Amino acid sequence: MAATFLFRIDGAKDNDAFFNALRPSMSFVYAGVDIQVGSSGWSPDLIKCSLGETNQFKLTLIELDATESIARISCRKYLPENSADIVRTFSNYLDRVIAQCRSTAHPYEGEFVQLKGLLSKADKIVVTTAGALRSSTTFSEELSLIDQPDRIVQVQSSETPPQMTSRILTPHFGDKFLRLSQHEARILSRTILVLDAVIRKEDHSAATVRGWRNGVLRNRPQFRQLKRDAKYPSLYSLLFETVNRGIELDFETLLSELADMWSNATKAQFDAERARRLIRGYFPIALEIKFEEKSMRSIFEAARTFMADEENPVYSVGDGSDHT
Repeated sequence: MAATFLFRIDGAKDNDAFFNALRPSMSFVYAGVDIQVGSSGWSPDLIKCSLGETNQFKLTLIELDATESIARISCRKYLPENSADIVRTFSNYLDRVIAQCRSTAHPYEGEFVQLKGLLSKADKIVVTTAGALRSSTTFSEELSLIDQPDRIVQVQSSETPPQMTSRILTPHFGDKFLRLSQHEARILSRTILVLDAVIRKEDHSAATVRGWRNGVLRNRPQFRQLKRDAKYPSLYSLLFETVNRGIELDFETLLSELADMWSNATKAQFDAERARRLIRGYFPIALEIKFEEKSMRSIFEAARTFMADEENPVYSVGDGSDHT
């Protein structure tokens, strides 16, 4: 069967307009059962499951917001997640939907049972993440997850993620060293500098991206002393020795250095895994930062939103008010 299913996860009233506008174009809709997705247990606002005639699926995690830039940021947090894990989580979610349907005599129980069975036999499953304005009926951006074998980009960003991106973003590494090109090293350093500014609450500059970066490396004490005291050699090498070349980087050592530096700079406790989680979450966002950006204000605003979501995830529960 060819059909499109829409599952409403977050029952917030702010999401009503988007849900109601999209609903007529869906084969089946359902609301009232929660799901947590990914390593950090996020709850998307909606999940769309499209089934083609040839038993090929597309599973889309949808994030809504009143601001387009925040909607894009919110959806990109799923990019480094494991697609197979998300499919398994969704399959288990369908079990709970079906059980709920049986207890409430829901008319679509049979369709959800059929969907579950077809999903288990799917020839191909593409997992994407999409961001949209609550006032819209179309996605501002839809991207397939980084681990997809044939990465599909529905709304093409102007800067394609490097081939090594998935190795930076995965929680474990087979290789001790990462060999980064000049471009790749610049993205990683950009990620670290913005995160560092937000963590230290030094995120108030209105300078251009290029001007801010140069000023930070030249004037901030935490970076000026890197060469002098040699306490964080991997961080120094990444930030100061890769301007015109790539680098062979011991990524695990870099994470330990960042955890120590950030713990010393704040009252919060950082370890290597927390540093890894922050980098793997913000890295796809940092890919979109361009040197021609006029001001750091919007970049910092987006980074603060990411940090708030990452450190204090909110698990949304469907309100159960709509089961048709």
